[in-house]
Amino acid sequence: MDELELLKKDWKRQEEVLPRLSYQEIYQMILKKSSSIVRWIFIISIIEFLLWASLDIIFRATGVHDEVEINNMETFSLIASFLSYGILIYFIVRFYLNYKKIQSTDSTKVLMENIIRTRRTVKHYIWVNISLFSILMIGTMVYLVFFTDEFQKSAVEEQPPLWLIITTTVFMTIVFAGMIALFYRLVYGILTRRLKRNYKELEKLEV
Repeated sequence: MDELELLKKDWKRQEEVLPRLSYQEIYQMILKKSSSIVRWIFIISIIEFLLWASLDIIFRATGVHDEVEINNMETFSLIASFLSYGILIYFIVRFYLNYKKIQSTDSTKVLMENIIRTRRTVKHYIWVNISLFSILMIGTMVYLVFFTDEFQKSAVEEQPPLWLIITTTVFMTIVFAGMIALFYRLVYGILTRRLKRNYKELEKLEV
């Protein structure tokens, strides 16, 4: 008897010993794993909200925020804070609703749809945050250069060249946006990849 036949026989003996899971048992396992992943996405978004809120409180308590008032940027700062917190709260609610939907899922097809919806929500969340950060960073520099007394009233020879300001702003925006994208990829990317694996397992069940 050749080596291949021996391996086949050994594999068959192992199959007889191993427990066979039913369709429903496999589905429940995937459902539980997916629900846990979406719960963690929801929890991490809350932690992120609390982190930004804490930093805002620290800046105000230590006097860093006073620079905003000196440069007459209170309105701009208020609008930026409103947009940032508004987006965070909106997506926290979305993540919570996705979690509740997955928890109450009762079919493979619906679970697959909920996994796709959750992954799409995370992608939107990441791109919206990176876009908002980039817009606010560039907007802050434009406001400081063109609408604040400190820059406008300074002597022309004391002002840095406009091309240098633009280049520096764009460079810093790209660097920080890249760091944020990397952070999100590490944190949310791991969870969404696990959801993708669960989706593929569900596809196999549907075959």
